[in-house]
Amino acid sequence: MNSGLKTVLLVMLAFNCQAKMFTGMVESSQTQVANMPQVRGWQGKISEMTDEGTFVEIGDFLLRIDGSELDSTIESKTEQLDVFKASAKRDMIQIQIDLNNAHLAYEKAQVARKVAELKANVPANFIGELEYKERQLTLKKSIKSLAEANNELLAIQQKQREKSTEVELGTEQKEKDLAYWKDQLESMNIKATQSGYVIYASHPWTGSKYQVGDQANSGMEILKVSKKQNMKVKAWVNAIDIPSIAQGDKVSVTFDALPNAQVDGQIAAISSGGRDKKDWGSGLYYEVEISLNNADSVPLLPGMSALVTLTET
Repeated sequence: MNSGLKTVLLVMLAFNCQAKMFTGMVESSQTQVANMPQVRGWQGKISEMTDEGTFVEIGDFLLRIDGSELDSTIESKTEQLDVFKASAKRDMIQIQIDLNNAHLAYEKAQVARKVAELKANVPANFIGELEYKERQLTLKKSIKSLAEANNELLAIQQKQREKSTEVELGTEQKEKDLAYWKDQLESMNIKATQSGYVIYASHPWTGSKYQVGDQANSGMEILKVSKKQNMKVKAWVNAIDIPSIAQGDKVSVTFDALPNAQVDGQIAAISSGGRDKKDWGSGLYYEVEISLNNADSVPLLPGMSALVTLTET
């Protein structure tokens, strides 16, 4: 056999071996994934994390994202709400004062009209023609003044209703706006929704596990909480090797931390699309889920690295 043919066979053998083995990590089918929440600029900073390997219960703290920008926004929104309420209170007090004055003016106009009417009803032959005409003119003026006072009272009452509605709606809108930003800040604090062990995720570009102070894009997986029951293996397979595996293929799995343990299983699912994992090299990688037979008979822990070997294609 010539050297060129030997080289080709060795390359083919290496490719076949690579396609039949891939690495993964143990996790439970009951796993909570904590992702970087939606943040301004699409990138957030990790300010605090529960130690990896910690066992947490439902409601325990897991992760906090830096929310200093949100703190500033909330402070500003709170100040705007306080200023609006103070201004609204001042305006409502002034309207109430105007309304009280309008009521007094209306009552005075009513009295003036009644007095003018009584005087105007006195016959001319008792007071003289000139006095009678002056009293009729005074009555007309009092009627007009009463109408004006009534219109002024109605206008201020309408203004009070409109201002009250404006204040109510404005306060509600600003309180909702403030509540929204407070909810945004609260979303920066992620808590456990199930009990289990904390496992840090690795940055898809560097391969290093996340730690306090790291930056991550919105939606990126930061850590997960995994139980010790219903263990499975999640692996990543290069797009080049995907054609050589299929759902249902039989595999055997060994674990770095348990050199004498081996578990049989099968490929349960293959993701429909690949994604970049720069820490593993160029190209797309597909997520592959491996179900394990009798996994509870082996002391597996979440986060253990695993080597998956294809035994049937």
